Amino acid sequence: MTERVLPLRGISVFEAAARAESFHAAAEELNLTPSAVSHQIRLLEAILGVRLFDRVGRGVTLTPEGAEYARSVRHSIRWLRAATSDIRARGQNGSALDVVRIEAPPSFAHSWILPRLADLLALQPGLDIRLNAQGSNLQGERLPWEPQADAPADIQIVYGDDMWKDRASLMISETFQPFCAPSLMTANSLETPHALLGQTLISTFHNHMSWEEWLNVQGVQLDRNPLNRIQLDPSYLAIQAAADGLGIVLESSILVEREVRAGALVAPFPHLDRPGLSYWIFTPSTKRPSATVDAVIEWLMNAA
Repeated sequence: MTERVLPLRGISVFEAAARAESFHAAAEELNLTPSAVSHQIRLLEAILGVRLFDRVGRGVTLTPEGAEYARSVRHSIRWLRAATSDIRARGQNGSALDVVRIEAPPSFAHSWILPRLADLLALQPGLDIRLNAQGSNLQGERLPWEPQADAPADIQIVYGDDMWKDRASLMISETFQPFCAPSLMTANSLETPHALLGQTLISTFHNHMSWEEWLNVQGVQLDRNPLNRIQLDPSYLAIQAAADGLGIVLESSILVEREVRAGALVAPFPHLDRPGLSYWIFTPSTKRPSATVDAVIEWLMNAA
């Protein structure tokens, strides 16, 4: 394959320019002049036979073709960086540890996976676990995560309903209910859900279930405001706020496991939980799972 077919320099310049939608910003990042960036983009457009940017005044915006190409290029660069990181790590360590990349929503990675990693490493030494807590998308981390067939991860843990049952394996399902610090429960008479109207209610911006929905199921209408409302993202911040005694959080049973076991949180109404969504294990179709990846998947399923 010739450089004319795969113009690596132009692709690298395009990725930087597309990410910022600015030739000037790309030039600063790559230590080039804006005219050099523009020249590389024009060469790439000529090779591809499509216009990647619209020139608007002194700025640029991606064309639909440019936006589509940018997504593909970003995925490819992620793969290249991951492969380069693997080889570099092996060269520096003088060993060939089994690399397993896991992607998961931030709060699930923080609250469920991290507390269990020591058990995995004890059961299977020689692993190089690379856990990527995916940053929130524009819709928030708690909305369903789409599996990505071309992701560089070996294992993706996605959050959603059974729409993925033909593409992923069910790992664990959640329920939602209120949780609070034991001191708050002791200091207040929380005998029925109606008592919550006099409390500070904590939630995340994008919870699958809102306080209004949960209270409505219990026959309680928010016809008057609670004492205060606190909304936080990601979920582990809301959980910590409740553990600190700031209020009562409506949260996933999965994400509060550690705090409940430690006695930092209690459920004032343990039998009034409501079903939520599930976490699913998805393996990208672009690669066949290794024996090590299969072993980690089996461990995740058993740990759930």
